[in-house]
Amino acid sequence: MDKKVYYGEYSLKHWIELLLKKDLELPPYQRNFVWSEEQVKEFVNGLKGEIFVPPVTIGVCNKDGVNHNLILDGQQRLSSILLAFFGVYPKKDAFPRDEDERVMADGVAEEDDEPDVEYINWSLRIFADKGPTVQGVQSAITHQQYSLVNYGITEDFFENKYLPFSFIIPNADNEAEQHEFYSSVFRNINILGTPLNPIESRQSLYFLKSELQSFFDPECCRNLKIELVGKNQAYDFVRTMAILSQYKIDGRFNRLAQGYKPKMEKYYEEYIYAVVNDKNNGVFVQFSTIFPGKDFAPRITLLNDTLNELGYNQLHFKSIIDSDVYMFGLVYNTVIEGNNIDFTRKDALMRELQNKISFFKRNDGHRASPSLLKYMRTRVEQSITIFNRYVIHPAH
Repeated sequence: MDKKVYYGEYSLKHWIELLLKKDLELPPYQRNFVWSEEQVKEFVNGLKGEIFVPPVTIGVCNKDGVNHNLILDGQQRLSSILLAFFGVYPKKDAFPRDEDERVMADGVAEEDDEPDVEYINWSLRIFADKGPTVQGVQSAITHQQYSLVNYGITEDFFENKYLPFSFIIPNADNEAEQHEFYSSVFRNINILGTPLNPIESRQSLYFLKSELQSFFDPECCRNLKIELVGKNQAYDFVRTMAILSQYKIDGRFNRLAQGYKPKMEKYYEEYIYAVVNDKNNGVFVQFSTIFPGKDFAPRITLLNDTLNELGYNQLHFKSIIDSDVYMFGLVYNTVIEGNNIDFTRKDALMRELQNKISFFKRNDGHRASPSLLKYMRTRVEQSITIFNRYVIHPAH
């Protein structure tokens, strides 16, 4: 996209004023605060020592005819400045992170030698919502939620120290094009050595069209958890829909995601763009073919009602094997086909699903490497086959 980029720097005090006045905003897909208290102190000491700090990246985005200045890169730095200014750090038990962490797209948790990132459910939005005055924020700071921290700085520090910025103005008024551009910018940025994992990166694409956010991340699926590597992680609805949308157009289980391993994130990204653009890209069935008029809400409601009727809110998926068997056939019938499930035969359905899960887990290869495509394809086939036996009629 054609654009203009401006560079400069603001005093830390001016950054604080912009944040508290909400002249700067976090995009919805930005994760919460991840820096530890020690990292904040280290950053403040670096500013005192005049180290080089990468510029904060701001992008102008038009929404409903109003320009918004989005923080594309620099949330951790700006959050740290706010915390240092007020001399506090949020307590983890007062802002606990969510129980789940986003599951990797292929159903396997990321394994490396890096320590887990400590997310807490705090972001600079909390202080900004108490602005625009410093007094408003201070009155909302309590010892129950924040620890007092001596960052070793004075008021002069915020007036005399500067943080650079790059300011992007796209030469386009089309809101969708701007969101797509900024999503690509966001996905290519590593925030001060804390890279986005694939799910965090992919989430930025969910906002390419605001009306599709509730499709890519439906509320009824947010409480579904999968136990992977000893952690409760979130069920990935986009993964399920991408795979099922390919099956709907292709009809062959043995071709699902063929050629994409180990590039599954590319597969999911292509699905998201196919949905956003409502095009048949040859891999996935066209979005409006499944949802005439792009009205997906009734099918998501049907999914929600079916989850409740089958008691899925009481289930704990102990592995990706469990979640795939329970979910692929259910989502295919309710969301892709718009079918109702016969709840009078619920007990028989649940027994059949549980028996199939036990069968898969007795298979040494399937149990040891559930992310292999051949095993995933088998789970898709068996789950759909089972659920098809319990369909009563299309929903209207």
